[in-house]
Amino acid sequence: MDFMLSNFCEEECGRVFNPSRQPSGRSSSALLARQRLVSELIESSDAENRLPPEMELGNIEYKAKLVSPSVSRLEHLITQMKWRLSEGMGEAIYELGVEDDGRMVGMCDEEYDESMRTLRTMADALQADIVECTEREVREASDDESGETERRRVAEVLIRRVPESQPFVESRLAVLGGADVGKSTLCGVLTHQQLDDGNGKTRMNQFRHPHEVLTGKTSSVCQDMIAFDSKGKILNYSATSVSEMVEQATKVVHLLDLAGDAKYLKTTIYGLSAYGPHAVCLIVSATSGPTTITREHLGLAVALSLPVFVVITKRDAVSKERLRSVMDAVARLLGRAGLRGGVVRVRRKREAVRAASVLLSSGGAVPLLCVSSVTGEGMKALRCLLNALPPSTAMMGHRKDELLRLPLLFTVEETYQVPHVGEVACGVLAEGSLRMRDRVMVGPSKEGKWRIATVAGVRRAKVPVLSVEPGQAVSLSLLPADNVDEPLGLRRGMVLQCELAPRSACTRFVAQLMLLSHEGTTITSGFEAIFFIGSVRQLARVEKVEGTTLRTGEWATVELRFPYSCEFVRRGTPLIFRQGKTRGIGDVVEVIEE
Repeated sequence: MDFMLSNFCEEECGRVFNPSRQPSGRSSSALLARQRLVSELIESSDAENRLPPEMELGNIEYKAKLVSPSVSRLEHLITQMKWRLSEGMGEAIYELGVEDDGRMVGMCDEEYDESMRTLRTMADALQADIVECTEREVREASDDESGETERRRVAEVLIRRVPESQPFVESRLAVLGGADVGKSTLCGVLTHQQLDDGNGKTRMNQFRHPHEVLTGKTSSVCQDMIAFDSKGKILNYSATSVSEMVEQATKVVHLLDLAGDAKYLKTTIYGLSAYGPHAVCLIVSATSGPTTITREHLGLAVALSLPVFVVITKRDAVSKERLRSVMDAVARLLGRAGLRGGVVRVRRKREAVRAASVLLSSGGAVPLLCVSSVTGEGMKALRCLLNALPPSTAMMGHRKDELLRLPLLFTVEETYQVPHVGEVACGVLAEGSLRMRDRVMVGPSKEGKWRIATVAGVRRAKVPVLSVEPGQAVSLSLLPADNVDEPLGLRRGMVLQCELAPRSACTRFVAQLMLLSHEGTTITSGFEAIFFIGSVRQLARVEKVEGTTLRTGEWATVELRFPYSCEFVRRGTPLIFRQGKTRGIGDVVEVIEE
């Protein structure tokens, strides 16, 4: 059964891709207007010489030129860059040679050189680095009667400043797609900088279990990472160890390689819901094109309002005509899923930085790349795109200082029992701050109980650290502080809070649900399904439905109950539910206290 939204009206698609889940501070009307403009520009012949208008918020700044600024003007420009860097959580993109309305006027060679010198002066004043600099030519008609065009250049510059409180900025990228499309192979090529032999040799580095090696299919959430230094050079396992990689890195991208086989769909949904990726890389094979699993995975990303870009693999195995046909099919699929901003084709490094900014600010335009893991075609552009991916909290749409002021909330995604260490919880710090030796409250257990624990150790990207900030994924070694002889009993779905926080354990909640597909036509009281709510994956039973029934393609308010255990659930959390061929999405609107 298809998990796509194409069977429903356009208004329902718009409701699934909820503007209210977009970055805070940017009004939904402004985002939608920008999305329409991007779509018009992509369809128009003038698209190559125009960008969407500059937005006051965000980390993208347009400058027609930066020539010989006065002292006061330079101070203003430095302050402006500091603001853009803070908006992008340490990263900013400068478009030089572009007016505020998005028109590319370009710069002559003298203006270009002077503007770049000024930009370097601004970056040096803030101890920031120019990581990527790509340029392109635009032609402008000459003022004389010769009719000749003048050569002018536009520069796109990625600037990065690592905050003093953390060694690097990070992004989490979920890699989705059907089985046998080359997801694990592509991840292996990126992490080891070694081309594939055409038989999936590089994917062996990604597998976690023996049966994955035997079948060649991912069945779990395989995690790996690549890093970039201050000059944009990729750091991976080909030449450095993990500790050296992290020490040299100013940017780390965590790759979440998720299962593509339909029988592991629950694991894939949990990876998307619990691990909190900031963007999705949807893999499509050039030999098979979009499949049912491709559509289902795209529907999951849209339901969770995750930015998406598409990578077409196995470019070397098909003709140009076949590749063009697959790209057309992908564009139609994206339109049916409600992503109507169009497709931004990325062929070269100079287009990758702009494509990364499109992910954050255009509200629907989808970058598309064509690569080959055998020949290496398109890999440079893909690496540049990953380097320019917006940092974690920028993707989440929150300012770090706002999240730091909130009470502690750490979500547990995975748990381990490590010899000579004890219980280890892996997850993401959603709000507040956490330091080594802090006392925290851990829970709820299945019975709704909470325990007091001490943070005995913290590791980020496999390297010991002393503190954690919002948006960072870490592993915590926890020791019981209230009863040292009794284990904490960590499990997925638990959270860490400060000692004085209310001890909330939810068994009943109300959600706004939309039924996408069902074997019958309606759902009534008594129906049970697996609900994915953040890091919670639990069976819930329908207690009451507004209007008595939930029909396919309609929204309804539903009261639900966890019959077997207590869980931590927060209002406003998006959710996905499934049972057999039944699929649905929604949001938690109320937690019923008991």
